[in-house]
Amino acid sequence: MKLSYAEFVKSKDVTCLGAWCLLHGPEQHLKREALARLRAQAGSAAGGELSWEALDGGDLRASDLVSRSQTGGLFGGARVIVVWEAEKIDGREQETLSKAVAPLLAGVSVILVTAEVGERARRKVVRAGLRRAIEESGVAIEFRALSVAEAAQWAVARAKELGKKLEPAAARKLVQQRVGTGLGEVEAEVEKLALFVGDLKIIGSAHVDEVTPRLVEEDVFRLVDAVGRRSAGRAVGILRGLLEEQREKPEGLLGRLAQSIRLIWQTKLLLERGWGPGREADEAVQALLPQDEPKNALVQFKRKSWLARRTVGQAKAYSWGQLRRAMAALHSCDLAVKGIQGKVDDKGAALELLVVQLCSDLAMPLWENPGGEGRLG
Repeated sequence: MKLSYAEFVKSKDVTCLGAWCLLHGPEQHLKREALARLRAQAGSAAGGELSWEALDGGDLRASDLVSRSQTGGLFGGARVIVVWEAEKIDGREQETLSKAVAPLLAGVSVILVTAEVGERARRKVVRAGLRRAIEESGVAIEFRALSVAEAAQWAVARAKELGKKLEPAAARKLVQQRVGTGLGEVEAEVEKLALFVGDLKIIGSAHVDEVTPRLVEEDVFRLVDAVGRRSAGRAVGILRGLLEEQREKPEGLLGRLAQSIRLIWQTKLLLERGWGPGREADEAVQALLPQDEPKNALVQFKRKSWLARRTVGQAKAYSWGQLRRAMAALHSCDLAVKGIQGKVDDKGAALELLVVQLCSDLAMPLWENPGGEGRLG
């Protein structure tokens, strides 16, 4: 059985007892909620007698897990075996497990839980063979990342549980510009806001501005947007704010700028070949994009529809000539910052020069010096 989290919530009779179960996807908070529900179900079905065992996917041997799954709980109670970070199970061990997946004893359950957080983890997930085997014989529940609207609605509901009214605009600002849509982070910030307002019943946008710092991603977008609009003063101001607050190192900002420009490049390519937000790109166009998922624009847009709309606007503001010069400037600045070409002691100043160059198409002597004798700082 293959379910979304929403379908799982609506299907009150879904249980993992007597079956293999897979909880996968990036939304960790909802996974924990689902696991708590499954545990309560198992305990209730067994009259309170429950054997709960936790294993680590990185150390797992398929033969050991299969052996454990064939033994019932003590005194006839339920037995639940949870495998954390299931994506770390060795590939060959996963293949062995996929062949062993089958109905279990009535009171036994094996639950594989993934921890797909961040780019590195997304590259390593439970393999298709094991996932399909569980979908066919057991229960697989996907916990996809929430949209901004869904996460904002969840934040409003959580604030209500705390006796506060979180204004819709404040909730949207919180998830879109401050903490993102991960519910663990959203919950922590809502609880912080509830404490901050004290006896006040309403949490507004001003409270979010005062308590919760902006997402680095949001300010990087503002920086790239300012560059795209050829607004050097605004771009330099945003950059200085990021550097002064030390929320990101210069090398990190340089990398984020490069990622954003590459994303704009891909989007412009897609637009010229007939693609648009909400539409599928044909295979020939998809083949032109990086095949590494975290770097692929279409994969990112599928997860974040708002990012597609933003980047489309930026792509339309850039010409191909400006994009080529931007990529060359980013590459040259990277070489200078790393000491490969030229010498940079003040990396913040180097980034400011880069931003001015991106906004004005001015050639910076340091970047253009083939002999590497330039020095900044």
